[in-house]
Amino acid sequence: MAINAPHQYLNKRVKIKTKKGAVLYGTVVKVSGKKIYLKATSAHYKGSKVRATFFPFILPLVLFDLLAIVLLEPRRGRRRFY
Repeated sequence: MAINAPHQYLNKRVKIKTKKGAVLYGTVVKVSGKKIYLKATSAHYKGSKVRATFFPFILPLVLFDLLAIVLLEPRRGRRRFY
């Protein structure tokens, strides 16, 4: 992942998978240094839903702990195949 790559996800809905197996859904609200700040709307850890007292919450994530970031919004001009 290039250093400036996370900036392309700013204010976009994403799905993030960590190296430890957690899957987080939300919106990237800030990118600062080696951290991404995610306004989380849902979180799963190895098949079970993470329990939180409230959603959404801001969660700082360290870039080297992330395995993948997937953009959830379709690109304009591209057809969706199901």
